[in-house]
Amino acid sequence: MTLNIEDVDELKAPEPERPPTPQAKAPSKPFWRRPWILPLFAITAFWLYMQIEPVAGVPEDQLQIPPHENFPAYYPLLITHMAFGTVTVLTVCLQLWPWLRINHPKWHRVSGRLYIVGALVAAISGLIIVWWAPVPGQLGGAAMLLFWLGITTAAYVTVRRRNYVLHRRFMLYSFAVPANNFLAFFTYLAIDKFQIQVDFAYFLEYARWVPWVLNLMLIQAWLYHTEKRPAPRPSAVSSRR
Repeated sequence: MTLNIEDVDELKAPEPERPPTPQAKAPSKPFWRRPWILPLFAITAFWLYMQIEPVAGVPEDQLQIPPHENFPAYYPLLITHMAFGTVTVLTVCLQLWPWLRINHPKWHRVSGRLYIVGALVAAISGLIIVWWAPVPGQLGGAAMLLFWLGITTAAYVTVRRRNYVLHRRFMLYSFAVPANNFLAFFTYLAIDKFQIQVDFAYFLEYARWVPWVLNLMLIQAWLYHTEKRPAPRPSAVSSRR
């Protein structure tokens, strides 16, 4: 009995399957190649200091907060809104930091979850107390908070479905709301510095509409500008959620 070459090949032991090679992480650019990172952290730190320093250690009865005798939960809800809003301002800086996302995906996920929880709590508590705020800017504040609540929920749903392209887009839209505070605050500083005469009702309307809508327009313009770039893909480690 003779064996031909085909028979010999069939008797050979099959080669073991090689484990899939994990996807390599994209190279991380140094911070000087992303010139907006350090200014973002600096602006956030300055804004937080200017918000906390005037009220640190001041009793509730000495704070310049309009009385709300018919709504005793106003002050606790205001503190809740401010506290969780501060969490979102801090964590959104980490979310926008590409180096953290690429090199430490676990911390990117943790900061993302903190941001989503903070945004949802801050938005809900803000929607309750906004109706006791001054009438000028009240509608704009409600619209901003409703948008924040909806777009942050969409960002959470899309990341759970592993649609990272839409998740990234919705998180950038969500960032427009916390960044609203920066532009409104620095506008107020400029008005105070240069002694510009502005009706306070007009300023409130401006502060509740213009900054976050302008932020959305700038974010959308940036998305259009970068739409031809390859879509960001999570690494093998970062995709485990």
